Amino acid sequence: MPETLEDTHDREALDLLIRGFQVSRMIRLVAEIGLADKVSDTGHDVPALAAACGVQPSPLLRVLRALAAFGVFQVSAEGQVRHSALSLLLRTDTPNSMHHGARFWTGPGSWKAWGELDVAFQGGSPHEAAWGMGRFQYLKGHPEEARQFDLFMANFPDNRHAAVAAAYDFSGASLITDIGGGNGEALRQVLGRFPEPRGLVFDRPDVVETIPIASRLGGRIVVEGGSFFAGVPAGGDIYLLVRVLHDWSDDDCIRILRSCRAAMDPDSRLLIVEQLLEPDPRRGRPTSYLVDTQMMAMFGSARERTKNEFDKLLAASGLRAQRVIATTSPVWIIEVAVMHSGSTSTDV
Repeated sequence: MPETLEDTHDREALDLLIRGFQVSRMIRLVAEIGLADKVSDTGHDVPALAAACGVQPSPLLRVLRALAAFGVFQVSAEGQVRHSALSLLLRTDTPNSMHHGARFWTGPGSWKAWGELDVAFQGGSPHEAAWGMGRFQYLKGHPEEARQFDLFMANFPDNRHAAVAAAYDFSGASLITDIGGGNGEALRQVLGRFPEPRGLVFDRPDVVETIPIASRLGGRIVVEGGSFFAGVPAGGDIYLLVRVLHDWSDDDCIRILRSCRAAMDPDSRLLIVEQLLEPDPRRGRPTSYLVDTQMMAMFGSARERTKNEFDKLLAASGLRAQRVIATTSPVWIIEVAVMHSGSTSTDV
């Protein structure tokens, strides 16, 4: 039976999906040489751009033509390069720039781990198979890549930090403690909107020591190094876990949540900020399932979770969900309280 136009379209669509790694690798390549920042509104010829980036013009032209075929940059037949709507997102001065994501997703640590993805089918960790060590140990030993990860989190395209600050009323808190808070961007967004609370970033010592004094809002943010497996600082009115639990197995999540519970007062609240995975892929966002698979590649047993799966973790940790709050971002806020005798989880 002859192939129809629809068959041909489907074949080409699948072919592009299969070869998607080639596109993402080229985007990382131009991001690493800072190309988008060097393209002005009037455009440039390729030799001038190549000289500005310190690369050879011929391979640069070939990469740019390939990217332009996917709408990333515009390249004329004469070799003039201008921005497209997509390439503008790669500029580092664009709000929620995709520059950092372009460098992170296919960075060396992640790229090599995805090459071992089949290890996950046998219950192993692809990252450990690729590098002989866990993800966090790898980042500690590769500080440049770790800082790129922090920049990516601060500029994640879902704009989660601003969305969380806008969706929840933090005005009654005196101290907001961000557990696993990275470079402190979530707290900066919250404290920028609410002038009264103070903030504490709690993360590994090698992480918090890199937060510049200038980024601590004139002393409103303090930092403390430690492990949330060993314990969490007491005294917070609100605790934040922003995209932390998806890095860990169920057992480790329960350990983290129990550390939070031990630090919480009866009136304290824990805000878990995560995507809620839709069990039906026909209704979910494709990026949610890609992130879920990324967690599998990086950690093996780490994962995105459904609301029901979070409820089970909370119940095992002596906590309960009081309500689930939508944001303008794909992430949700699960507001959590200490479970008292006879209490049950509720959704509002």
